[in-house]
Amino acid sequence: MNVGDLIQTHDLWEWLFVVAGFALLPLRLRAARRSTLAPWAALGVNVTLWALAVAFLGFMWDVAWHADTGRDKELFTVPHILILMGLFGIFIASILAIRRATKDRAEAGWHVRGLHVPYSAVPLFLLGGGALFGFPLDDYWHAVYGIDVTMWSPTHLLMIGGASLSPLAIWLMSVEGGGGREYLRPIAAAVLVGLSTFQLEYDMGIPQWQLLFHPALLMAAAAIGLVAARAALGRGGALYMAAGFILLRGLLALLIGPALGHVLPRFPLYLVEAGLVEAIFLLAAKRRPLEIGLLAGLLIGTIGLAVEWAWTHLWYPHPWPANLLGEIWIAVVIAIAGGVIGIAAGRILNRQQAGVPAVAVALALVVIGGLLAWHLPQRSALPATAIVASRTVGGASFATDSSGQVSLHRNVSVDLTITPASAAANPDWLTVVAWQGKAPTRVINLTETAPGHYRSDQLIPVGGNWKSLVFFARDDIVSAVPVAMPADPSYGLAGVDPSAQRIEKFVPASHWLMRESHTGVIWPALLAMISFAGAVILWALTLSLAYWRFSVSPAGEELNELLPALRGAAAAQPRRKGVAT
Repeated sequence: MNVGDLIQTHDLWEWLFVVAGFALLPLRLRAARRSTLAPWAALGVNVTLWALAVAFLGFMWDVAWHADTGRDKELFTVPHILILMGLFGIFIASILAIRRATKDRAEAGWHVRGLHVPYSAVPLFLLGGGALFGFPLDDYWHAVYGIDVTMWSPTHLLMIGGASLSPLAIWLMSVEGGGGREYLRPIAAAVLVGLSTFQLEYDMGIPQWQLLFHPALLMAAAAIGLVAARAALGRGGALYMAAGFILLRGLLALLIGPALGHVLPRFPLYLVEAGLVEAIFLLAAKRRPLEIGLLAGLLIGTIGLAVEWAWTHLWYPHPWPANLLGEIWIAVVIAIAGGVIGIAAGRILNRQQAGVPAVAVALALVVIGGLLAWHLPQRSALPATAIVASRTVGGASFATDSSGQVSLHRNVSVDLTITPASAAANPDWLTVVAWQGKAPTRVINLTETAPGHYRSDQLIPVGGNWKSLVFFARDDIVSAVPVAMPADPSYGLAGVDPSAQRIEKFVPASHWLMRESHTGVIWPALLAMISFAGAVILWALTLSLAYWRFSVSPAGEELNELLPALRGAAAAQPRRKGVAT
């Protein structure tokens, strides 16, 4: 496909986002020239901030695009271009920082064969490189296994994880480069946005995994981010981070939802958790850092969790039910472990010793990773069958789907009878999800009218490109039966027409949610899984090492005293046109 063909596949206004993305880079470079940070850090921080803004917009847009529209007709869509720009920018930012530090013979970091490598540049290099490697690997994954529209495939997580953890690296870079709290503050919201990225399927109402992951991931993000912000920024730091997060995610929600016409992405509040962190830092100020981290995590994992629980009932398509209480201890433990990591990282960013034994931080990382990984393979089908009955309400019109087939577009109500009725008792959610209709994804509740009998609360669109499922989840069961599906000749998939009555057996929801995917040779899957697992371990190790090495280095210990002199020297340098790299 040449450039002309590529441009013709998108509306012209969509390309304005690409132009705007490129246009923002000179602004960040100008900010780097005016910064009082060391030149290498100013470059690394500002280019990464630009890259993260571009990549995250592309990512949010891409997830909503797939949910509402379907699969892409080509690789280089506008959202994909934005993602690729951003991932490439993160990787380049690390190289620019190393190159400039070497040119200036900066004392920061390691000196290796003539290179001056700042501590923070190493994890940034690996995060950007891993995320960038995930892009061609993902294209190959889809070529081998078909289209799987889930965030949590190994190749998707490789890209998402690299970008999402990058703010932690530039948080350290801003301090290593001589910055104070005025540099930590603008990055704080980006840190919490990044840590909260993994929840996005739940935010958009299309989760393909157990509901327990939602509170678990939310607690990890809240504890690590907010405790670190309070320790690094001082009084009000956690509230500052939470407010910045709400502002950024709120603006993005308005852009993705009303402006671009996609499904509205919800987001957690974090405000109560931030207030709890502020309170514990004041009330337990004389306690050891480890105790403060543990207490903050405990409050986040109990009171904060309870408030977010209520918030899901006000705001989310899939509110948390009482069923989760049996295993909610996992989210509580993750919050406590996150508090340990957050207090250590935040104190280092505040130019203090971590105050937490290294073994405690390592154990906290293992606990979070282990508890999250524990439930990943546990998804099964509901041991039941369903009678799905559809009834057309209102008129109908002809519609053409993405494969060019003409069908009737109409709205239907659904009656569902599950046998045995006891199999469907106490669900985490029982809804109809309608998606990929070239309109915002819809989540429609099913209300029980008699034992085992349910009726849709709203009308369900069918025909054209719409896909719709009865979606059941409870504990490790994530299961579905179809309401209607368009045929897909390119993948040899028959259509499912809404009928007056049809008997279906519940199967794992992924069978229908990702029905374009198929089996293939095993080694690409092994390569992707090993790459992702290895990347996660490497990222965790290098981020931990960078923070620890900076905290015990002479630069880290003496930076507080040297900071006025560094700023004065930076301010005295003549401003030059362009950025020397």
